[in-house]
Amino acid sequence: MAADHRENTLVRRVFLIAVSVAAVTLASSVYLIPRQLNRVIAPAPSPSSGSQPSPWNGPCAPTQLSLTGFFRECASVDKGLSCPTGSFDHARVERLHGTKHDFLLYVEVNGAYHGPGTYALAPWPHATLGVPDGVAKVAIREYATGRLWASTAGSLTIDNLEDGGYVYAGLGASTYSPVDVELNIAGWWSCS
Repeated sequence: MAADHRENTLVRRVFLIAVSVAAVTLASSVYLIPRQLNRVIAPAPSPSSGSQPSPWNGPCAPTQLSLTGFFRECASVDKGLSCPTGSFDHARVERLHGTKHDFLLYVEVNGAYHGPGTYALAPWPHATLGVPDGVAKVAIREYATGRLWASTAGSLTIDNLEDGGYVYAGLGASTYSPVDVELNIAGWWSCS
């Protein structure tokens, strides 16, 4: 009788282990198979013209700058307020007229300007414009409140005439080396 009891206990243990393995396998397959199918069905992302900055900037007209995030509107260049020629050591300043707000756009490549082309935007090593630190900078200031957002990522393109170009940037609150992106801008800028 003791041998039968040990055998029944062993059979129960093996049965419980087998049921546990089956349950874990079933749960894993329910969780993993749809993810594997998504990998097979969904194509891997690849670089495309849609992933690069382009003249199209959402619902805005091609001549407008799109602002999304903290603001959601289209802004037109009202006029260039400060448009020095040649060097970009001093910021180009343009007034933008939005649908609800007006803004100032600052564009600067102080200490690293090598002519027309595309410049990478990164967090600013210094808290202000006008510092020859070799970093391309873009900033947006809300005209009514004076609040400033500074570029943290993206690109700035300067055209062959050096009086305009294209900006595609993420901007954060103007604090020393901002990290959090609160505002995105995309579109053509012009200082003429």
